[in-house]
Parts: sequence; C-alpha cells; structure tokens
Amino acid sequence: MKKHRILIGLTFTGAMGASALAQTARPAEPVVAFPYYNAAHVMQGLHQRVLLPRAQAFVDASRALASQTVAHCAATAGAPELAAVRQQWRATLQSWEAYSSVAVGPVLERRSQRQIDFWPVRPSLIQRAIAREPQGDKAMELVGTPAKGLPALEWLLWTRPVRPATPACAYAGEVAQDIAREASALLQAETSAAAVNWDDDDEAASKGLAEWMNQWIHALERLSWEQMQKPLKAAAPGERPAYARSASSSDVASWQTQWRALREHAGLTPEQRREPPVPGQSLVPIEALLIGKGHLALATRWSKALDQANLAMASADPARPPSVLTAAKSLKSLEKLLQGDVVKSLDISLGFSSADGD
Repeated sequence: MKKHRILIGLTFTGAMGASALAQTARPAEPVVAFPYYNAAHVMQGLHQRVLLPRAQAFVDASRALASQTVAHCAATAGAPELAAVRQQWRATLQSWEAYSSVAVGPVLERRSQRQIDFWPVRPSLIQRAIAREPQGDKAMELVGTPAKGLPALEWLLWTRPVRPATPACAYAGEVAQDIAREASALLQAETSAAAVNWDDDDEAASKGLAEWMNQWIHALERLSWEQMQKPLKAAAPGERPAYARSASSSDVASWQTQWRALREHAGLTPEQRREPPVPGQSLVPIEALLIGKGHLALATRWSKALDQANLAMASADPARPPSVLTAAKSLKSLEKLLQGDVVKSLDISLGFSSADGD
C-alpha cells in the first residue's frame, strides 16, 4: 500500500501578538513588522480567501463544460463545436488544479482527486462504460473512477474524439455532468469549512494546519515525480514520455497552474512584503509563518529556494527533457528544505500513514 506523509505533534509556541521584522532578499524594499500567526489564522485565510472562491470557480467551469458537452453531443442546431468543448475542458482543468492541487479539507475528505483526476485512464474500462450507456448520477456511481473524471473526458475528446449522436458522445456528456456534480458537492462542503470559527477550536485548527503542510508536500511530490520525472524516466529512448496531459497538449499549462498554487501557499508576494497578511483575513503562506516566529534567515533561504524553483519551472518544456529534470530537481531541493529546517523551526514533526490521500 502506498504511504504518504502526515504531520503529527504540531505546536505553535510564543505569545499571541508577538512580532518579527521581515527580512527579504530584496534590500531595497522596506523592512516591516510581521505579526505572529497561529493555526486559526492560517485556516481562516486559507478556506475563506482562497479555497472557497476557487471552489466556486470550479463549479462555474465544470457546469459550462457539462452544458457544452451535452449540447455538442445532442447535435442540435447551433450546438458547440468539438473545439469549443475542448477549450472548456482546458479551462475546467485549470480551475480544478488551482483549487485542488494542495488537497486539504473537502478535497481530501471526499477523495475528490481520485474521483475527478484519476490517471492514467483505462481505455478498456471507458469502452465498457460506453457499452453500458449509463444515465444519471445513480448509474454513474456504478462506473469505476478510472473511466470517469477529467482524464477520461480528455481521452474522449482527443485520443478517441467522440462524434455527436453516438453512445460514446452520450457517455462523454455523462462524465462531464458527473464532474459538475462533484464540484457542487465540494463547494457546499467548502462553504461550511469557510464558515467555521477556527479560533473556537484550537485542536481542529492545529490538525488543519498539519494537514495543509502535509498536503503541500504531497502536491509537490505529485508534480515533481509523478507528473514530470516518472513519465520521462519510463519512456524508452526516442519515445515521447506519457505525461498526464499529453493528449490535449496541456502539460505545460497544468504544471504551471499547479506550481502557482504551491508557490502561493509557500511564499510572500511583493505586496505582502510591504503589507503583511492580516491574521484571519488573508492567506498566510509558509514564509509568513517563518517570519512571524522570528526565523528571518531561514525565511530568506526559503524565499530564495522558491525563486530558484520558479525560474526552473518557467523553463520546463516537455519537448526538452533536461529542462524537465532541472525543474524537478529544483522542486526536490525545496522539499528537502521544507522537511528539514522549515518544519523543525515551525515545531512540526513528520510521520507516515496510508490514510492521507490517494
């Protein structure tokens, strides 16, 4: 059974309201005071300011995808062309990855990454599902996850392009509607998470913070190893690597979206350096936690490592394997720094479990 990391023994020491001076690698910028952030501040900002609006964006995109796919397959007058459905698939993928890359809260609890983004697809299972001609949510519940979700729909739109008024196209419509139903369930759960007053439950806030940090690590590993290095290493000499989004030529866009989400959770923006995140009202990235606890030198090292990874990721090109390996190596260095000095400075210990993700 595959095991992933979980975080245990998390504590935040220090008095509330303690402050530290922000030190950056950009000496021309002003040095400002950062507050001390606790777990409740992180959870409040994460769910209210980031995850809730992105869950809504995913709902909007997935509903548009379902509507366009069904209309295309119905072959009625004025129905969207296949190119339009493909474009909406790409937009839905982007909104999904912006929301779910760091799979915390409802995404983790509902195991939505498995339901929506199971990869690699199983063409034989897709063909079997098409033959069954499932209709509606109850029928789709009986279809295995390897034959559903965004990767399966990508296969139906690109690898084996569906034609209107065919069983395969009808199944594509059912897959798209199934994605939209899960998106709606996620939004409902995320709305509840955003309404929680995390200050009222220190234990839940600390558990949520541990989950967030652990899933950040898992997301980094998923990107650097599963989606970048592993396909490259598995490819025979002269063979094109089987990257996750190759059929739709969306690999670069997918990598960049995932990395932007990871970078946002990890480091400060230039604006945040001038005006630190407001406790409970903004996303509090890992770098802000370090500064708030007074680990200024480590925060600078962390910021520089993020900048290096950012440059490497900007150059990652599936057509140039060395650039992919360089980017993956940079992400691995970032992971080592987090698992070593960063978690130690934040009083977090790492353990192992089979229960924290798919």
